[in-house]
Amino acid sequence: MQPEILLVRHGEGYKILHGHLHLMNALAQSGEALADASGEGKVKLFKTPAGVVIGGENKQRLPLLFHA
Repeated sequence: MQPEILLVRHGEGYKILHGHLHLMNALAQSGEALADASGEGKVKLFKTPAGVVIGGENKQRLPLLFHA
């Protein structure tokens, strides 16, 4: 089974490998989404005024890199 949204770590952030449209739709509806991060398991994405970040209250928040 292929995940709906797949991310990969890229430096100090993440890049989207699969599921761009699904991610944008989920963020537009609720402001957050779950994704699979290669080698890390499930991560939560949040839409913020500064952009999309990955992490949570107890984790360091890292940016989603759209043009890196």
